Amino acid sequence: MYEATRTSTRPPTFLAGLAALATTVMLVAHPAFAQLYRWEDSYGTVYYTTDLATIPPAYRDGARDIGAPTPGPQQAPPPPVAAGVVIPYTGGPLVVDAWLNGVPLRLVIDTGADRTLISPTAMARAGIDVTGGAAVRIRGVTGDAVAALVSVSRLDVAGTRVGPVAVVVHALAGQNVDGLLGRDVLDAFTVTVDAASQRATLIPR
Repeated sequence: MYEATRTSTRPPTFLAGLAALATTVMLVAHPAFAQLYRWEDSYGTVYYTTDLATIPPAYRDGARDIGAPTPGPQQAPPPPVAAGVVIPYTGGPLVVDAWLNGVPLRLVIDTGADRTLISPTAMARAGIDVTGGAAVRIRGVTGDAVAALVSVSRLDVAGTRVGPVAVVVHALAGQNVDGLLGRDVLDAFTVTVDAASQRATLIPR
């Protein structure tokens, strides 16, 4: 209230000056779109400018107003993944991080495998005893083999808890991973591979 009373007593010319200043600030805050000029020198080199005064006088009459410059196309960012994980894809196997009893694992996504397979060493790291598992016969590229079928209460993949699930316990020769993620777990997810963007997504259904 005190400031309003003091302001109202100032001469009209001062208020008019404030109004003019406010108008000037508003005009500065909203600049007009600059025109774009195209001109060509005697050597045939084409130039573009938004300031007509920068064109040499000899070429100024030949300059052509081509309108306001427009922004170039912008590449839209990839859509965000609401849930799940994004996996880099370079043409090789897709490897996803998983956790068994809180122990991190690296599992290859294998849509051709009926069951998830985890190596004995990874099971041991998770503190799971596999000696009581049921004997099963599995068939792979190297032939048939006998493995153990063990039920695990929880397997965390892509921020989602899966389990209990029965996994095949068998070593993977020549693989720097802890196992394979089969369709028994993958059926709970949507797997999308985008080769152009070099990424894959694993999203819970």
